[in-house]
Amino acid sequence: MIIEKHPLPEDPTPNDAPPSYDTLRPIRNGYRDTKAPTPSPATSSTQSPPLRPPPTSPTSITKGKARANWFNFAAHRTSRDVRNTVLGLVRDLVREYHTNSPAPTGILQSCAEACAAHNLCLPSILQEKSIEEHTPLYWAIVKRVPDEATDEDTQIPDLLTALLSHSTPLTQETISDVRVACLVTSDQALFQRLRMSPEFSKISGRDEMLLGASLPMDDIFVEDVSGDEGAFAVDFEIVQFQKRMMVSKEIVLEFIARSRMWKLEFSIANGGQHADPRPGSWCISLSLLENSPPTWIDSRLLVQEPDATSPIPSPDTQSPTSPGRSASSPFVFGASRPRTKPTISLRLKSTQQLFAPRPHQAQSKVVVSLEDSQMGSSLQYAGSSYIAADEKLRARLEARLCKPEAECIIC
Repeated sequence: MIIEKHPLPEDPTPNDAPPSYDTLRPIRNGYRDTKAPTPSPATSSTQSPPLRPPPTSPTSITKGKARANWFNFAAHRTSRDVRNTVLGLVRDLVREYHTNSPAPTGILQSCAEACAAHNLCLPSILQEKSIEEHTPLYWAIVKRVPDEATDEDTQIPDLLTALLSHSTPLTQETISDVRVACLVTSDQALFQRLRMSPEFSKISGRDEMLLGASLPMDDIFVEDVSGDEGAFAVDFEIVQFQKRMMVSKEIVLEFIARSRMWKLEFSIANGGQHADPRPGSWCISLSLLENSPPTWIDSRLLVQEPDATSPIPSPDTQSPTSPGRSASSPFVFGASRPRTKPTISLRLKSTQQLFAPRPHQAQSKVVVSLEDSQMGSSLQYAGSSYIAADEKLRARLEARLCKPEAECIIC
């Protein structure tokens, strides 16, 4: 029997020979290699990039050659992917960052561009408590090198500055988290600098009208006194003291000393509490702020004429109970010197331990009237010799964290 041969169907195989196995890529020019061997560590992966970048060493993040677009955001197709990537990048920045470097600025700028392209709000993402129950700003402060340990002439912004520039406007919850971080590190210098920025300042509308758009802030300088009695001293320079008291009715000063956050407030009594000074009198109060541990306080506020021949005594480096000094005297910061007029001295002592604000409880604070000191009431009169020609009130608070003596021994 003879079998006729019919022509085979047209062969779809291309005339050109396929590339050799050695040169075949997993996905390249339309070819797919289904038998590709397991790639070695040096071989590029064909999978989508991970939502978080691979672990990086401090050197890889902080080296000067870091590029803004070092992570490929374009590979992420959804807003959720971009958001998770940003959170991962920021967490790695905070964890690995140790020194000043241009890397945080470039990486955060890349994050800002990616968020804008996907209609995401980068400030909201950066203010989430996404890192161990705190915001990235909190950890940037906790890990930050103190100012005195860094080069003041450096022109490279640190991580905290870079984060702040992309986080505004700040919510009240974020501000509270930042304040806690300053308290944890007892960084009074940073705390004051942050208070000078509009984002953190609690300046009233009336003060803003008086002081202008530049918002010149009151200067506060804190010095811890050596010894184990928790002594410290604070020097204040209060801008336009009398005018602000007459218009705004209060001046609030905040500072960190001895691992506590304090509020010293000048105000006009309204007679709201039975124990308050008479209504209309000018008063001073001292209290603790949030997250501060309770303590006793014995202190005095000193104000002297600005043109006096000698300055207000500076803190003494000796212990209050050192040889040659009275062990019962709570304040021995400096020897008294003759002055033109007597120094205004107001004692602020607690009759019980001070506590930070607590829900549904009255504020725990020490309140005294300026009238309790000789010449104290003169601070409210125009032309007072205790107010400098630049309208600033310069005062000093000297304090010890101890239970006050029963009798007044500093009057």
